[in-house]
Amino acid sequence: MSPRTAPDLFAPGLFEGTGFYEAFRWYRTHDPVSWQHPAGEPEGFWSVTRYHDVVSVHRDTTRMSSTKGMRLGSTEAAVAAVANKMLIVADPPDHTRMKRVLIQPFSNEVLNRAESYVEKVVADVVETAVRHPEPDLITHLARIPTDVICAIMGIPRADWEWIGHKTTEAFESPSELSRITANGEIFKYFSDLVRENRRTAANDFISGLTAGSGDHRLTDEELVFNLSGILAGGNETTRYTLAALTHQLALHPDQWHRIARGEVDPAVATEEGLRWSVPGMHVMRTATEEVRIGDARIQPGQRVVTWIGSANRDEEVFDDPDTFDVGRTGNRHLSFGAGRHVCLGSRLARLEVTAYLRTLRATVTSMTLRDEPRYNGSNFTWGLNELPVVLHA
Repeated sequence: MSPRTAPDLFAPGLFEGTGFYEAFRWYRTHDPVSWQHPAGEPEGFWSVTRYHDVVSVHRDTTRMSSTKGMRLGSTEAAVAAVANKMLIVADPPDHTRMKRVLIQPFSNEVLNRAESYVEKVVADVVETAVRHPEPDLITHLARIPTDVICAIMGIPRADWEWIGHKTTEAFESPSELSRITANGEIFKYFSDLVRENRRTAANDFISGLTAGSGDHRLTDEELVFNLSGILAGGNETTRYTLAALTHQLALHPDQWHRIARGEVDPAVATEEGLRWSVPGMHVMRTATEEVRIGDARIQPGQRVVTWIGSANRDEEVFDDPDTFDVGRTGNRHLSFGAGRHVCLGSRLARLEVTAYLRTLRATVTSMTLRDEPRYNGSNFTWGLNELPVVLHA
């Protein structure tokens, strides 16, 4: 790639593979904070590719706002409807107030109680995948985050498959209309669930979030929006990490053997899986006042897009960043973000991925990649949506 020719980060099909990593490398080297204005976007934005610049944007909640949307391609009206009512598109003090309530279901005490259930789900999924291999392993893996988050949220068992499908559609559908429709259906579902719980108090998860008073509770509207956010956060990103990790272990048997022989703790390998998978490829903020990032002066109102996929491969932070190394230590990846908006469910995700690796180590001897996998092509929630891997006992 010529040092004089800036690669097109929005070339059609770029995120249908892994070629974007070379483009990110070019920008980190030659133009780490660049101005971009791709076709289809109403206005341009600053693109941030270096690790420490990404961290500085995420930690700057005074001059960098989330209320104008946190992804490219958002519909302005849709963002306005949930701004400061949904955690991921909220600034302090609303963000602080909502996070104080929403973090409760993800406390160490609650997740310690959930650990045995997570292990049970993972064991069942792996056993089923070994006994009844499907052409696409993701058919099995998708059950892990869906079953776990639905059980934690007290969603009726009969609805798990439907709501898992709708969550994927809301994020991945190439049709904006389909994404909006799916989000509307999910909001309607949770609205009905919240209303029903007002009458019965049968859902402990929802009851827990509505038990407080004053600044320690959410309005019904905030509750509905954030239940949707929790569902999406607990579902999509973990599935992509499980798929990416399995793909890399199938590609690199030497790395799998390090885990299988007990040379690498599954919890350590989990962090490399998270660094490698980058399920949240970009995060957007909007400047509220002039900010300097590197050599760029960001003006108030301008959008800033941080590329997590680039930060996780920054040569200044990670040794040999393009090598998949399950024993990598000091792994300060940004797959859960940084600062105030760091992912609420990060510990749950780690619990699920580590349980998956432990179960593989106990029950699987090898894994075979039978064909080329397929990526979803998204530059937002990026990952594999087809993985032809077979697990062997």
